[in-house]
Amino acid sequence: MCHLNAFLTILALVLSLGTAHAQPTKSLTGRVLSEELDAVPRANIYARDTTIIGTTDMEGYFKIDVPVNTNTLLFGTLGMELTTVKLSGECSTLEVILLYDFHYDFISVRRVNRKVFKRFKQLPKIHQQAYEKGLFKSPAPCAQPIFTKWVPRSL
Repeated sequence: MCHLNAFLTILALVLSLGTAHAQPTKSLTGRVLSEELDAVPRANIYARDTTIIGTTDMEGYFKIDVPVNTNTLLFGTLGMELTTVKLSGECSTLEVILLYDFHYDFISVRRVNRKVFKRFKQLPKIHQQAYEKGLFKSPAPCAQPIFTKWVPRSL
């Protein structure tokens, strides 16, 4: 019984030391808008595609803490395309535009990707419009959106 107590004490000590050494984090703030320049409420912000690290408020604003070594974030909500953004080292204010999600029936995957990419190329122009209307604070985004091709799911 004495050996079991000693083992559990050592195990608890090792586990507590492992969690005490947390990664340094940086704070990011920002806003998420739709391509029509409407605020996107309750949009989820993901790290590594699966871990929700934050959510926007009803006006599309957010404040999150991410590990310093985080390179990309994923933004998404119902009715919008998932958007991956690549962070730059000095970026502390993110301004993200989400594209509406459409369903394309009876056209090829290649054509779907062309249509989505055509809308994706308009993001810098939309960002500039949001800046001119006072919705964003900077004329150009400090985090670059990454185009992700649509791939059909296998059943």
